[in-house]
This record gives sequence, structure tokens and C-alpha cells, in this order.
Amino acid sequence: MRFLRFIFSIFILLVVILLLSMLLPSKVTVIKSVLINATQTQVNREIRDFNNWKNWYPAFQNENVGVIHNPAKPGIINSVSLKYENGKQINLNLIESKTDTLVVAVESLSSTKVNYQFILTDFPNGQTQLIWKVNASLGWYPWSKLKGIFLDKISGPQYEEALKNLKQDAEK
Repeated sequence: MRFLRFIFSIFILLVVILLLSMLLPSKVTVIKSVLINATQTQVNREIRDFNNWKNWYPAFQNENVGVIHNPAKPGIINSVSLKYENGKQINLNLIESKTDTLVVAVESLSSTKVNYQFILTDFPNGQTQLIWKVNASLGWYPWSKLKGIFLDKISGPQYEEALKNLKQDAEK
């Protein structure tokens, strides 16, 4: 009887967790921005060319990550694959977009689908505001949705550091 009560308690707990996770969003956006003392064209060039990402994006600066440039495909302007030593691979595909908005689709084996959206706003004094939106589709798994609550706390500092590096590189 005790064993059945234990199993029933576990079942109830799982149902409660599942029901609570239904209240959490399955899509999360982390937004970071920076004001850069460079023209929109200069900033656009830094983002559009993956060769420049080694100057500001952390994964490109990691010695344990191999960067492989992929051939362009229809709808994709530029594409690279990041191969980690543990076998993990992430593809970054720059999708055809407007000059003031660049979209990079991030593909991996993870169930979380991510894309980067870079929005550039040109100011008359030669400055550019860059807004980086990291859009994550977490799926319906409760543990993925719980991870979404902490996405900004986990990865936000990395995005801020990348923007700081991008600002320094674009202002040269």
C-alpha cells in the first residue's frame, strides 16, 4: 500500500509540474543593445562577414572550435559551421535580409531553435545603435521552458561581452 501511495504521489507531482510548465512561454527573447561610434554600413559589414566574427564573437575566439566556411545556398548569404572538440556542431546561416536588419539562423542538434536578429539604427552624428535580439523557441518540454526563465542570466553576460567587443572592433 505504501508503494502505491508513493507512485501516486510521484504521478501527481509530475502532473503538477507539467501543468505549471504550460503557463510558461515556449518562446523567449533576450535583447541587448549598444551605441557604436561607427556608421551603419561599417557595423553591417562586421556582422555580415563571418570572418570578422573572430574579432568579437566568443565561439570564434575559442581555440578548441574549428570554423568551417560553407558555400552559399539560395536564401543564405553566408554560412559557417562551428565544430567543437566534443563533436558538437553549430551552423550559423546569415539569411537574406534588409540592410538595417540582419538575421542569423543558429542550427544545432538541440531542441531549442535560436536565431539572432541584429537591428541597426543609423543616427545623424555617425553613430549606430545595434539591438541584438536572441529569439529562442524552447519547445514544450517542461525542463526546456524552465531553462528559458534563466536564459538572460545564463547567456546575457556573454552577449554583452560580444557587443562590447563588436563596438571596439567597429570603432577602429
